[in-house]
Amino acid sequence: MRAFWLLLLLSPTALATPLLRSEGVATTAQGNVLYREVHWQRGPADGAERWVVYQCAGGQPFARKHLPPTTRPRARGYVLEDRRSGQAAQIRAQADSVLIDWKESAGDTPRERRLPLADDAVIDTGFDAAVRAHWPALMRGEPVSLPFLVPGRQRFYPVQVRRSGPLQWRGTPAQSIEVSLDTWYGGVAPRLKLVYADADRRLLEFNGTSNLRDARGNYPAVTVRFAAAPSERPPSQWQATWSQPLVAQCPAASG
Repeated sequence: MRAFWLLLLLSPTALATPLLRSEGVATTAQGNVLYREVHWQRGPADGAERWVVYQCAGGQPFARKHLPPTTRPRARGYVLEDRRSGQAAQIRAQADSVLIDWKESAGDTPRERRLPLADDAVIDTGFDAAVRAHWPALMRGEPVSLPFLVPGRQRFYPVQVRRSGPLQWRGTPAQSIEVSLDTWYGGVAPRLKLVYADADRRLLEFNGTSNLRDARGNYPAVTVRFAAAPSERPPSQWQATWSQPLVAQCPAASG
């Protein structure tokens, strides 16, 4: 129902403007496809409105996330709905605080907390905007420390971002970036390894713990690869994708 009302609120001009679409494929260490991330964005700016649809390996959507437009792309809020696990989140970022409304699973009671929002705070996909903003320092080999929101824990954790070195990613000149906790917190956020393209500084590959729970209630280790650059698509394709009902269970893999 939320998706239906969102479509009604969009102006005719917005519905006529092409959107950028990209897709990431999340796999296990053995190469099995766990899910797909279909990203839609209204223009190339980091602060543009965004939508993400998470699909089963067979294409059925089970979760969706909406990120409103913002002038503060590193720390904007979002709304997440995951029918498979029952996880739900509403993160509302304001000028100096962030309100976290979090439910881990369908049977849980939502937990709410307000936190102060530091100028350099990072929330969710705002991490990509932070990497691009600090790119010159990272390329000089300087580590960058940032407070990163872990909504399930309802607090910010200090993470350190540093460049590992250059590499060729499927023939594309790129940079390897590592993310780790500045301080040990008992496995709250394991080390992440990311790959960004040199040319446009877009994310090519993510290696780490998924932010979505699997069918067993765990947060699996995944590799998410974005093989193709975002491409323009008509709003009708976005509408068709976004308005699909979410499934509560992904079909079992055949074979």
